[in-house]
Parts: sequence; structure tokens; C-alpha cells
Amino acid sequence: YQAYGPDATLVEVRKKDEENYQYTYYARKGDSEQKPVLFRRKDYPDVIFRTVDTKLRAIVTEILRCHTLGRPLLVGTTSVESSDRLSAHLKADSIRRLTQILLVRHGWMKANDREEDGRLIPELQPFNEPIETITPDALRKFASSFGMTTINPEDPANLSRLLELLNLPEESADRLKSVLQAGVPHAVLNARRHTEESQIIAGAGAFGAVTIATNMAGRGVDIKLGGEIAEEVISAVNRVLRRAGYQDPFDMQLEERRQALLKADPEQYGLYNGEVKLFLQYFEDMERVRELGGLHVIGSERHEARRIDNQLRGRSARQGDPGSSRFYLSLQDDLMRLFGGEQVSGLMERLKVDDSLPLEARLVSGIIESSQARVEGANFDVRKHLLEYDDVLNKQREQIYSQRDRIFTKLDLTEDVAEILDAEVEQRVELGLTDEEGPWKLIAWLEGVQPPFETQGRLFPTFGLALILDELKKSDDSRRAILDVVSRSIEVEQSHTQRAIEALVDKTEEGLKSQIDERVDTLDVFFEGLRDSNEPIRAQKVAEELSGLIRLPLRLNGEQSRLLADDPMEFKEWLVTYIEAQLIALNAARVVGAVERRLGEALGEKITATDWDDVADQILEAAHNLMQRQHERLTAQVERDIDSLSLTPAPSPDGKGEEEARDDSHKLRVLMSLSQGARTNFDPKTHRQVRQVFNRFSYVYYAAQLLENRTAEDVTDAVMEHLEQAESALQTAWGQGEYARLSQNAVKLADFGPAAQVFGEQRRHEAAAALGESERETLIQAIGSYILNEVKRQLLLGAISELWVEYLTKVESLRISIGLEAYAQRDPLVQYKGKASELFQQLLADIRSAVIGRVFSYQPRRVEIMPTEVAEASGETQTQQVESGRKKRRRH
Repeated sequence: YQAYGPDATLVEVRKKDEENYQYTYYARKGDSEQKPVLFRRKDYPDVIFRTVDTKLRAIVTEILRCHTLGRPLLVGTTSVESSDRLSAHLKADSIRRLTQILLVRHGWMKANDREEDGRLIPELQPFNEPIETITPDALRKFASSFGMTTINPEDPANLSRLLELLNLPEESADRLKSVLQAGVPHAVLNARRHTEESQIIAGAGAFGAVTIATNMAGRGVDIKLGGEIAEEVISAVNRVLRRAGYQDPFDMQLEERRQALLKADPEQYGLYNGEVKLFLQYFEDMERVRELGGLHVIGSERHEARRIDNQLRGRSARQGDPGSSRFYLSLQDDLMRLFGGEQVSGLMERLKVDDSLPLEARLVSGIIESSQARVEGANFDVRKHLLEYDDVLNKQREQIYSQRDRIFTKLDLTEDVAEILDAEVEQRVELGLTDEEGPWKLIAWLEGVQPPFETQGRLFPTFGLALILDELKKSDDSRRAILDVVSRSIEVEQSHTQRAIEALVDKTEEGLKSQIDERVDTLDVFFEGLRDSNEPIRAQKVAEELSGLIRLPLRLNGEQSRLLADDPMEFKEWLVTYIEAQLIALNAARVVGAVERRLGEALGEKITATDWDDVADQILEAAHNLMQRQHERLTAQVERDIDSLSLTPAPSPDGKGEEEARDDSHKLRVLMSLSQGARTNFDPKTHRQVRQVFNRFSYVYYAAQLLENRTAEDVTDAVMEHLEQAESALQTAWGQGEYARLSQNAVKLADFGPAAQVFGEQRRHEAAAALGESERETLIQAIGSYILNEVKRQLLLGAISELWVEYLTKVESLRISIGLEAYAQRDPLVQYKGKASELFQQLLADIRSAVIGRVFSYQPRRVEIMPTEVAEASGETQTQQVESGRKKRRRH
């Protein structure tokens, strides 16, 4: 504004520096000498190298030159690793090695009358390798080849030559020598210790300071030329000025304090002479730094975002101070490699540029900026898609949380669970009836969903057992009907087992053929190579190789070894036969083991066949014979057991004994007792004999057979009716148990808690003992309904909470990996929405399964039913305690 406004006091001046770079500064209008008042930052063009090592070498050379002059430097890196690597290059050994390479290169060019023209020089190419790999002996040997006697950089002649190469004045010789001996003193900031690093970055503008910092290090602290003055020094200067007669030196500017000190008598400094000298030295250093060009910023790599590069440049030339910046790049940098590397590499290859020499062109900077723009656009799309991804999850989260809130607040969840149960049962029934193996999986699932339980002294059956009980009702002879059911159950189960064994044998046969073909193909390749080889055959060595190839033990006798040496192809035929026999025996042993584990005992017959078809027939026949023996043995055991069991239940107190004899509950107990056996085993841990109960057979397959030729709608209705009856019976069981507990201390109906509301508010204070038989049953059902409802609430909340956390983990993994869909020319967002929707539907199905799988077998946490009046009184007491606590807190 001061240069371009209507009353401008400054004029813009354009000049060129020693590097022929045109820069701009502002001088006062009318000043004939055009002394700079305000500066614009010099943003030098980027310098491009082919490798990272040559780039680091150029950065270190620039740091060495500026530090020797005393100009402060700020080097920006993209990572902590880059900072540490650059810091290692500033040590004395690396600095000396770098200067030795510069001297040797310059000496060779002078000895061969060559000038730097940017072209590749094969003789000097080995010295473009990383500095740590170049030894002083190699440098001395190469230097002696063209008459260079010493490569010591501290040698007066070499030191003078270094000053010339680094474009340094003669008076910088001592400072350069000290750097060669001790390295470049510097500070490394990695955004780890914020308090210390803010102080270091504040002093980054001091004379000769070198600071290496990552993006985040030292943010929020302004870098002043000359460094930062300590508060103790300023306080001492203020005391001196007050002694000199200045009334309020605290409001004076630093320049005003300096002028006042220069006018004051030095004898007035007194005890603060040292602090005053430091204060005056600060201004001298600031002027020296300004004359040197201010803070110089070096970027070791371009960032993906131009904003970060501009922030790094902006650390210099603050508030009109002089300053400059330059970025050093390599074709191996991430940004260049991903976007602009091929174009720049082709350009450097066409120009045949030496690795140690930079490519400095505005064209390259333009390519880099366009690459940054592409990365910024890609990052913008990522952030945009991230919001769209979050929208998908937010909609699902709203649905889940709304269901969860409704479960918390809804009083009766019966309809909700009934809908879940109906949808799951309908789906399971349809899948079960269309299964090739029959609907036994449906029956097994229902057995797990609703196991038998006891209520009112009556055992409530599973759905499968209920089907069998219906079959028993068709016969008047209970003993004969039960024996027929048991026999039929064993036959159907064994028939299913026989089919499973046949399927296992067929699957094993397919695998056996694949194993044999794979090994035969391997042998073909091996023996073709053996035939083409002119080396003599060593039987033992070949046998070891073949054993590894066929993955079978192979030991050759004398005859087989001679056959291998004399006729390898005939040996191959024998080996194929051997492989077939070994694999058949191995697979046969595996099948026999699986069958024996399935049947629970050994087959009792030895498999002697060598051909797989014969082996399969023997295994199937042995399994069939074993199952026949098991059938006969089980039938005999069941007949003995049923004779020991009473088919007539004990007479009831009301005298209805004949009716109870046909009670389904008693038949169910008999059926369950017959399906179980007991045996005594030795426990190796306790060294005692233990009695173990095991299942001798299962009714699942026979019950599944009873569902054949029935429609899905009919089966669904039957299952739902049975589960509703089970829920009613379970409700009665829980109601009776809780009523028995509460009735011991209950005096009034209100003592039964919320369940008493079934009688209305006006009857809360009636005596509990006055209830009639029907009213007591009503109360029991109300209590059971309340407990069952709380069980459903616990199950729903637990399933949603647990499975929702797992779902979030799956969705996060999906979001991380979905970007790979772009390689298949598919929109990642579209694919994400589709797969997230599938995962969400699976989540809802898992919630249904988790709730249904436990609703009939869940053991709830203790549901405390508190008397209504006690609950209200405890609430009032709690309120009084809170108010009392508040009063106490106010007193104290």
C-alpha cells in the first residue's frame, strides 16, 4: 500500500543478485541511492537431482556455504527420518568427505582442461554414490592419477580452493576451517518437545544458526533476524536506562533503547555491562544477517499440498525483512516418482545431465506444481468421499440407535420378538425343506433354539420330540410304540451316517486322483531333465530328491538302485505304482479314522485291498456291518432299559392316575432317558473313575423324516404354534418361581411390584392372601410376562451392542480396502454402498439369530421386582439425601 497508494512513500526497485536472479525491494521515494527499506522474498527456482543422495549432497553444500558466511538457515523436511538423515550428513566426517570430493572433482576438471557443461563424465560417476560408501583411499588413489598430491581440505592451497568453489570471501577461511574440524552446529526439531523447540525456533534467525525442522516443529513462533533477546538482558537494560534518567524505559522500543544506550555514559552500565554488550551485539548481528540476505529457507522435498510449501517459504522475509527460499528435489522423491518423475527423467536423460549437477528450470517447477495440484484434487476427492462414506454409516447408525432407544422405552416387546421369530423361522423352514439331505438341519436348529424345560412338574418338549409324541399317540401300546420309535430313529440316523460316509469316500477319491496326477506330472518333468543330463546317476542322491518331490518316504534297495541307474524310465513306472500304493494306504487310513470317530468305535475289520475301489468297498461294508451290530446292541439295551422303566407315572394327589399314565410329559422323559447312556471312564487329571453320560442315538433324523411331504406354510405354522406354547409355558414357569419367592413376605398386592397393576390401581392395598385361585393364576401370568419381557429386553440390547461393535470394525476395514476397486474400473463409492448394505443386512440377520437362539434358554440376570410403595419411598429418601448432601456442600 505504501508503494502503490495515491500518497505512496515507497517505490518498487528491481535488481539482479550475484546468481542473476531478479528480485524486488522497496526504497523511499526520492532516495537517490535507493537503499532498501522493505524486501520481497526471493523464491529461487527448484533444483532437481536424479537421486536422493546427490540432492542431500547439494543441500549440505548449501548449508556449508551459508553457515560459513554466517547467514541463518531453516531446513524443512517431511519426516523425522529425513531430519535425522540430514543431521548425520552435517557431522565433521561427512563434511570433510564432501569437501574432498569437491576438491578431487575440481582438480580432475582442471587437469583435463574440462569445464562443467552439465554432461555426464564417466570417470567421475563413481563419486556420485552415497558419501558414506566413498572411502578416502579411493579418493587419494584417483587424485594421484592426475597429479594431485593431497586431498586434505585444511591444506592452505585446498582451503583457498574451497573458498573459491563455495563462492566465499577470504575472511571466511577461519570459520570454514572450524566447520571442517567440528562439523556444522545445528538444532533438529521433530515436534517432540514443544517448549524447548519453541525457544530454539525463536533463535533460528541468529547469526550462523542452522535449524532442521519438520512441518509441525516450531509452529506459532516468529523467527526474528538476529535471534531472540533473553528477558534477563532486556530487564538489565531497563535498569541501566532508569539509572541514566529515563523515567519509563519499559514502554520504549528496542531501537529506542539501543539509541539511549549509545548516548549514555558507559560508566553507568555498572554490574550490567555484560548484558548491555549482549544487547548491542544483538543489533550488530541483526544488521549483519540483514546484509547477508536474511533467513534462507531450504526445502528438502516438495509436499503433496502447496499450502505446506508456502508455509515453509513464509518463515523467511517476515514484515519486510530480507529472505529467500529454495527447494531441492530428486526424481526419487515420492511426489516426483508418482506424478512428474517420468517426464523429468526423460528430460534429464535427453539432456544427458550429470547426476551431481542440478536441472534448474521453470518447466520442471511447473510440472511439480501441476503434480501437487493433482494430489490436492485427489485428496479433496478422498475427503469428499469420506463424508459420503460417513453418510452411509450415519444412516445405518440412526436405524440401529432408533431401534435401541425403542427397546429401552417400549414397555411390551412381545410383538417385536414375535416378528423376529416369525421371519427367522420362515426363512429356516424354506431352506430346511429344500435341503438335499432333508430337513434334519431345521430340526437340529429348533433343538438348539428351544431345548426341553420343566414347568409345573411337566417337561415341555422340543419341536422334534413333539412330533414324535404325536406319533406315539396313534398307538395304544405305549411300550411297542416307543420301541418302534427308537428302532426307527436308529435306522434313520444310521442311514444318514451311511450317506455321509459314502460322500466322504467319494470326496477322498477325487482328492486321491488329484494327488496322484500332480506327482506324476512332477515325475515327468524330473525324468525328462534326468534323461537330458549327461552326468552319471547317483541313486542315493536322486532318491533323496525324488522323496522331496513326491512328499513321500522313499528308500531304495540294491535292485531298485540298479534299476534307476540302468533304466530310469522303467524305474519311473515302478515309482508311479509305489506312489499310488502309498497314497491309497494313506488316504484309506484317514478315512477309516474319520469313520471310526463318527461311529464311536473301531471298525473291527482290517482293510487289505490295494486298489482304491476295493478299499472303498471294504470300508463301506465294514461300516455297514458295524452299524448293524450297533443297531442290534442298542435295540437290546433299549428293551432292557424300557423294562426297568415304569411307563405309568405316579398317581397324582387328585386321584387322576389313569389320565396321567398317558401324559406326554412322562413319555417324553422315557424317550430322553432311552436316548442316553452312561459309562465309567478314568480321569487322568484326578486319577479317579468318573461316570459320563453320552447320547446313544438321536431323534433328530426321525423327526425330520416326519416332516417329509409337508408344505413350508404348514411346517411354519406348526413351528410357530409350538414356540408360542413354549413361550407361554416358560412364562408360567418364571411366574411361579418369582411368585413363590415374593409371596413369602408379601402382605399387599403392591408388594408384587408392576405385575400387580393387572388388578388396577384401586386394588393395590388389598391383602395378597385374599386372592382366589383364578386371580392367583392371573398374577402368576402377569409376573411371568414381566420377567419374560425383561429377558427379551436384555437379549435385544446385548445382541445389538455386541454385534454393532463388530460391524463397525468390518465397515472400517471395508472403507480402507475399497479404494482397490478403482483398479478394476469400478467406482469405489458405489461398491462401498453395496457392500456396506450387504454387511448391514447380515448384521440384522445376526441380531435376529442371536436373540432367537437364546430367548428360550437364556438365564436372565436377577430381575428385582420391588414393591411399588417401597420403590416410591426409596426414591423419596434418595432425593432427601441428595438435598442434604447439597446443603452440606454449601456449608463447607
